[in-house]
Amino acid sequence: MDKFTKNALIACALLCAFIITSFYVGTALGFNMSGGADDKVNSLATADGGGQAHDSWYYVTQNMEYIGFGSIGMAGGFLCGYLWVMTFEETSNIQGQGKTEVTRHN
Repeated sequence: MDKFTKNALIACALLCAFIITSFYVGTALGFNMSGGADDKVNSLATADGGGQAHDSWYYVTQNMEYIGFGSIGMAGGFLCGYLWVMTFEETSNIQGQGKTEVTRHN
């Protein structure tokens, strides 16, 4: 395993441990935000605006939101994985050859 991969795995493990610990401490202290941000934002906007809350011309259910974010994440992952070698590796390493010469045709 090279140095970059080892450091990336260590950083990922530390970040995951920090996130899990933060969620545990927040839950233990009683911070429960299971109501969601949409209801809070709508109630604040209605109170400040003095009007009635209404839905927009489209309505996204919770399942549609999961499907949308999941599919966009998968598409981004596939795109990054496809372009990874082209972006971060040298051409000579991909082809398994030594340095290649560039010739110009006039």
